[in-house]
Amino acid sequence: MDKGKFDSLLKVRDRDDTTTEVGRGGRTRTAGVGKRSDNDYRQVSAYIRKDTHQRVKIALLQEEREFSELVEELLSSWLDART
Repeated sequence: MDKGKFDSLLKVRDRDDTTTEVGRGGRTRTAGVGKRSDNDYRQVSAYIRKDTHQRVKIALLQEEREFSELVEELLSSWLDART
């Protein structure tokens, strides 16, 4: 039987998703599980100025970093400074 053009995608889908990986920021995570389904995370929203958001997105793209990682770091630092 000929290999189809989607065989490589099926192999990725069928792989064992219980492996642990080290992601950006040095955090470990289970492959195939995102923050949305991780009980350690909550989705929140905030209002910030459009120009601030645009500048932050550009800077994060340049650093290859996620917005949620930045927010987590800033909030944790703020909490640490209060003690």
